Amino acid sequence: MQAKDVAIVLLAAGNARRFGADKLMADFEGAPLGARGAHELVSVAAAAHFAVCQPQVRIAAHYKRLGFDIVDNPNPGIGLSGSLHLAVEAALRTDAQALLIALADMPFVQAAHLEALIAACTENVVASFDGHQPMPPALFPRAHWSELLATAGDAGARDILARAEKLTAPAGTLRDIDTPDELAASKVSLRRIDHPQ
Repeated sequence: MQAKDVAIVLLAAGNARRFGADKLMADFEGAPLGARGAHELVSVAAAAHFAVCQPQVRIAAHYKRLGFDIVDNPNPGIGLSGSLHLAVEAALRTDAQALLIALADMPFVQAAHLEALIAACTENVVASFDGHQPMPPALFPRAHWSELLATAGDAGARDILARAEKLTAPAGTLRDIDTPDELAASKVSLRRIDHPQ
């Protein structure tokens, strides 16, 4: 599959209860945490780029400047599945043949890995793999979108990803950030990823 056949969706509508503040606007090396991964996503020449956000959140302005179309999620309390449904509905308005879903609190994901996911995709779902479990970013061919629409609650696509093909990502790049302590530790990890020995 080629990038021009893919709609990329960044899920950024979580409530960040464990973080205790506006997580995606937290400073991460001089820029909002939620913007770092977004830069990698827009560097991939996809058919469309969407960001699913709560209405009127500050991070949405950053995504708009990067070229994302904003999809409002007015009911984030229903869980991750609500954002997945909105992602599919947005993708259905395009000619995309696959949907690449990424999470806004994963700042280390690299464009090269996203492009590898796309290249690996044929007719099966392809998930990122950290050596332990399949996870986003993940690519869902159009034939599997109905499965995403059938998800419920906050488990998201976990059951679908458990059956997916797996593509191992570079070490450390699939870490997400849920707490201020993880943010502090991740800044150290960022220097190791950006400047390997």
